[in-house]
Amino acid sequence: MSNNMTDCLDLIIIGAGMAGLSAARTARAMGKSVLVLDKGRRIGGRVATRRADGFIFNHGAQFLTARDPDFGALCAMASAERALASWELDGRAAFVGSPFMRAFPAYIGAGLDITQECEITQITRKDHHIEVADDSGFSAHATALIVTAPAPQSQKLLGEIAPELAATAATARYAPCWTALFGFAAIPAACPKLVRDDAILGWAGWEAHRPAGAPANAALTIQASAEWSATHIENDRPERLIELKAAYEAYTGITLPEPEYAAAHRWLYAKVTQPADATAPIQSDCGQIAIAGDWLGGARIEHAFVTGRTAAEALFADRV
Repeated sequence: MSNNMTDCLDLIIIGAGMAGLSAARTARAMGKSVLVLDKGRRIGGRVATRRADGFIFNHGAQFLTARDPDFGALCAMASAERALASWELDGRAAFVGSPFMRAFPAYIGAGLDITQECEITQITRKDHHIEVADDSGFSAHATALIVTAPAPQSQKLLGEIAPELAATAATARYAPCWTALFGFAAIPAACPKLVRDDAILGWAGWEAHRPAGAPANAALTIQASAEWSATHIENDRPERLIELKAAYEAYTGITLPEPEYAAAHRWLYAKVTQPADATAPIQSDCGQIAIAGDWLGGARIEHAFVTGRTAAEALFADRV
């Protein structure tokens, strides 16, 4: 990206995950001009879906729950428009994106001004505004900024311009996750629909068995447990594929055929194990910068959504 934006916006948001999308929706509802900048190719962050060789994998967050009234109302609307489907897990009500997980952030982000593949590396204050820039020469400025990147990345970005917020980010902790993706000609007979909470297998499920899943999608997604992932997080991908496939076979007693597709994905910031200190600041001393993300509230998608809303309200409550 090489162009500069000359118009001063009300708000720039770094990150198009659930927190960033929530903050953008909230600010837009207040009548603010908003630009969302994201380094990835797709919105949603860890609410992710991958298409490869004719297979579809939900390789990030597997489901979501709704307890917050506003988030629950949004989920109800998304369900009515078939962007979410209901799923009962362990006797509790949950939702999944329909027909895949990324459909839900796509629903939330509809109509928002979002620029992908833009990795912001610098944040400065200029003429009472906040300016952001990447390494290609792109820059944009606004009266306010919300940073929703994972805590270590937020800490790095905010270290100079908002050290108090960087200190908040420094208190959060994550567990990583190795994810293995396998595509087959067909689902082997007698394979369980879902495996959870084994010593190695944190989650293993056939995509065709998800609500709204395509019956012909013989794709198996395996997510390793947090402890196992942390132990092996720096190892090579091919080795992880072999070990996770073997763990699934050992757990189920079923020998899988040779896959038609195989890939691994490493999530360094997969699950929040220790949220940031609840008493730490989420708004800068200057009042122009706020932070959001599940690392401020907990591990659920809903937590990210609520923190995004809270950040936008904190910045603009007195400016509506």
